[in-house]
Amino acid sequence: MARNLINLESVSKQYGVAPILDSVSLGVSESERVGVVGRNGGGKSTLMKIIAGVDTPDEGRVTRSSWAKVGYLNQSDSAPAATTVRDLIIGSKKTHEWASDAGVREILRGLFGGYSSEILDRPYSSLSGGEKRRVGIAGLLIEPLDLVLLDEPTNHLDVEGVAWLAHHLRKRRELAVVVITHDRWFLDEIADKTWEVIGGKVEEYEGGYSAYVLAKAERARQQASEDARRNNLIRKELAWLRRGAPARTSKPKFRMDAAQQLISNEPAPRNSAELLNFAANRLGKTVFEVHHARLTVGDRTLIDSLHWNVAPGDRIGIVGFNGSGKTTLMRALAGQFRFSAGKFQTGTTVKSAFLSQHLQELDPNWRVIEAVERVALRVELGGGSEVTASSLCERLGFDYDGQQRLVRDLSGGERRRLQLTRLLMDSPNVLLLLKEQELASFNHEELIRINSELERIESQVTELEGEWLELSERIKD
Repeated sequence: MARNLINLESVSKQYGVAPILDSVSLGVSESERVGVVGRNGGGKSTLMKIIAGVDTPDEGRVTRSSWAKVGYLNQSDSAPAATTVRDLIIGSKKTHEWASDAGVREILRGLFGGYSSEILDRPYSSLSGGEKRRVGIAGLLIEPLDLVLLDEPTNHLDVEGVAWLAHHLRKRRELAVVVITHDRWFLDEIADKTWEVIGGKVEEYEGGYSAYVLAKAERARQQASEDARRNNLIRKELAWLRRGAPARTSKPKFRMDAAQQLISNEPAPRNSAELLNFAANRLGKTVFEVHHARLTVGDRTLIDSLHWNVAPGDRIGIVGFNGSGKTTLMRALAGQFRFSAGKFQTGTTVKSAFLSQHLQELDPNWRVIEAVERVALRVELGGGSEVTASSLCERLGFDYDGQQRLVRDLSGGERRRLQLTRLLMDSPNVLLLLKEQELASFNHEELIRINSELERIESQVTELEGEWLELSERIKD
């Protein structure tokens, strides 16, 4: 029988006025594989931090087996400037200690293609986002752990890296895994159970993402049937209550109490986010022209003899291996990095917006409404209409209480949504989206709605002759 590793009993957590987790009870046992899904800001990362012991609940109890060794990979990849890959993965271990371990060699080969000094002695600061993610994953996997907690491990990884990680975790069946990820394929590959964090609660489903979607759809069908029955009963009870005092006094008091209880328990509507059509200027004939261009970083030539014309209306996806130069190319197009040779020309009417993979422009001490108002107090939308900054926040899923939250208290997805909003408020006509799949993670119903919204936005951008360049490590289904 599998031994228990961690238990949460009636755990609650609140930030400001917003309850994130409300009396949550759950546990993780040996060899268990759990995928965690839910809305942005719904509490996924908070739950993971509490399980990892890096955050404490406001109420409730967390118990951990004294013998259990737990490793935690969070969403940020950072290390001191002088740190090398060797420092972070191997540490102080002697060469003969790790080099004789077949498991360590297999991990280094899988994530870095080998374990030569050229690889291990690279400065951490010189690595791409995907390479830094690989370092964090490798540092966890070479340790003799009983449970690994992975918060968005596939962020920045290319398709080969994601496939290798899924294969490696499947082989290590003795290792318990709890993972937050937007990658549905990855969840289907490794998860035996799915936790959905919703409304402060955690609902459990058997199986990976596909099984979760089917089971949730069935629950929704049953709930819809129950809601219809309940609404019909409410209508009857309301009609009865309105019949006047004589009719009511002839009825048992328990029925009046039951009717009032039925009405008072009507669930509040859920918050929703809306994608907006911001105003944008038209493009001329030229967006980007690149001729005989070369991109180098240090002594590495990333791209050579590049010829590329980007025209109005183009929708371009840029894919490639980790460290191949995707981010550097996007930065060059955004004017943040110079081509080392060749000709690069930007159209005179181009007004670009660059969504980077970092969030430095968002001061963690700002409130949400302040971050929006610092761009504009009022925003012009397509068709000549205007909205205030507060109204814009509401339409993007931040109600009044949400607008008062500090940026540092937002989830990663909420910060990305806020970051994208600030960019679009400036009415760009060229969008450079770096790692756009990290903008948000949505539940099944939201994915359907967002997909239709994106199709609508794309048609609007086409009408405006807008430009959309998208960088991604992999193509999503």
